[in-house]
Amino acid sequence: MYFDDESLERYSRQLIMPEISESGQKKLLSSKVLIIGAGGLGSPVISILAGAGIGNITIIDYDKVELSNLNRQFIYNSKKIGFSKAFSSEFFIKQLNPKINITNIYNKVENINLKEHIKSNDIVIDCSDNFKTRYLVNDICQNFKKNLIFGSAVKFDGQFTSFVPENNLSPCLRCIFPEGKTNHDQRRSCSQSGIIGAITMIVGSLQALEAIKMIVQSGELSFGRLLLFDGYQLSFNEIKVNKNLNCSCNF
Repeated sequence: MYFDDESLERYSRQLIMPEISESGQKKLLSSKVLIIGAGGLGSPVISILAGAGIGNITIIDYDKVELSNLNRQFIYNSKKIGFSKAFSSEFFIKQLNPKINITNIYNKVENINLKEHIKSNDIVIDCSDNFKTRYLVNDICQNFKKNLIFGSAVKFDGQFTSFVPENNLSPCLRCIFPEGKTNHDQRRSCSQSGIIGAITMIVGSLQALEAIKMIVQSGELSFGRLLLFDGYQLSFNEIKVNKNLNCSCNF
């Protein structure tokens, strides 16, 4: 892969890092990442990965931009209210980094061939806001051995981890949050309890960082550890999570 003068300048701050360098940047440019949800978490994920040079980004979202989104979804503006987030996020990426290949899907995950989209991408980043979608995405990723990056945010609190099915020690989403034993619903919690935009930026940034590290194969990953962030007390706590050998998702 040849770097032209524009690319050398655009990615210069990453190319000089020994953890990334030219070989890592080539991996980023040839990588394929699927982002499910272009809302509070998806917005920082999209902006960071587009800026970093992820060459192929697919975005799935069925929502339209609302005024109440703008306290945290900074890839949109007032002129985008009423437009689909999938198409609006593509517009943002093209303004930021025109050479990135983008596939936007304005539809619900249950109405598309989600298996094929997950199978054809290298990494899946779950920025959805309900556990029905999260479980579905988790199960397909486990089946096709695709790395999955999880994040959630509400009020001043955030959660973050990743799942690496190829690693025998890595748990999956169901190992940590067994179905039927949680009533967490991020969409309902945000509308009823509120959300500070900075929390989605922090969690989304962690998700994007994890994806970059997975692609360039550098640094420690978060699987097996659930990171809890308390923005009100400004503290991080880490919980070790083990693979459940009796998990309903074991393939």
